[in-house]
Amino acid sequence: MEDSWVAKEEGSAYTRGSMVRTKLQAAFPHLVRYGLLLLPLSVVLTFIVIPLVRTVWESFLAINARGLATGPAGLKNYRELFASHLFRLVLRNTLLYAVLSVILCLVIAFFLSLLLNQKRNFSSRPLLIGLFSPTVIPMIAAASVWQYFLAPRFGLVDRMLSFLGLGHENWLGHPGTALGVLVLLFVWKYAPYFTLFLLAGLQSIPPEVREALRTEDPHHLYSFRKVILPVIAPMISFVTVMSVVYALETVDPVYVLTQGGPNNGTNLIMYYLYNLGFNYFSWGMAAALSTLLMAGLSALSAFALITLERRTFHWQ
Repeated sequence: MEDSWVAKEEGSAYTRGSMVRTKLQAAFPHLVRYGLLLLPLSVVLTFIVIPLVRTVWESFLAINARGLATGPAGLKNYRELFASHLFRLVLRNTLLYAVLSVILCLVIAFFLSLLLNQKRNFSSRPLLIGLFSPTVIPMIAAASVWQYFLAPRFGLVDRMLSFLGLGHENWLGHPGTALGVLVLLFVWKYAPYFTLFLLAGLQSIPPEVREALRTEDPHHLYSFRKVILPVIAPMISFVTVMSVVYALETVDPVYVLTQGGPNNGTNLIMYYLYNLGFNYFSWGMAAALSTLLMAGLSALSAFALITLERRTFHWQ
């Protein structure tokens, strides 16, 4: 009797163990999935979410030069920011820089994409490597090279002008030419990058449609207005918004080439933000400006994604 009871208990224990193992085996894929998500989520939380929340919070605090909060400030940091004459000058510089950079980038990228799409002989590998190589060069390295080329008297550009009898020019010594150099550097780096997006939109047109357009519309005016432009319109909107975002984020070439000068003529908003925090130690105003930039860039990025999704052309 006792032996049968022991055997029954052992059987029950074995059954319970089997059930536990079965449940663990069933839950193991879910545990692995959540475990794999834990690391990237912790990285995002640590390096993105928490700093963003802290920045927004600090924009409403009074912070001394040592970075210590001394009490609530309300909207004081925002009021001081908008009351600053330098901030208004920086906004004007940034607006002018962004408008010129975005327009030139879009025009050049658009014509390059049309050229690469129409002329197959332009799609050779060496040409494409040369065309798109600026895209992969870090901006700070590109700015350093441009600084060497544009150095007065000893730079490559100045030597070429001197050889042609055109005299010397301090390209980074005048507000107008210095801002123009920053615009050209932006276009040189990003126009090939945006060309890839527009070229992808053009090549999404089916081959039979392209052949029909060549046959029925030899001048390409009607097909461009009725077919090509609607197809790449979402990509144009996306590229426009992203180029604005990249222009607003410009800081490396300003730091390397001009340091915001001369006479604050190239002081752009991201470089001004850097100075607020690390040179002027105005941590509260820096947090306020960071909050405004974060809100603006987030809205632009969301608009770009929504536009790309809603206006995508689908072939039937």
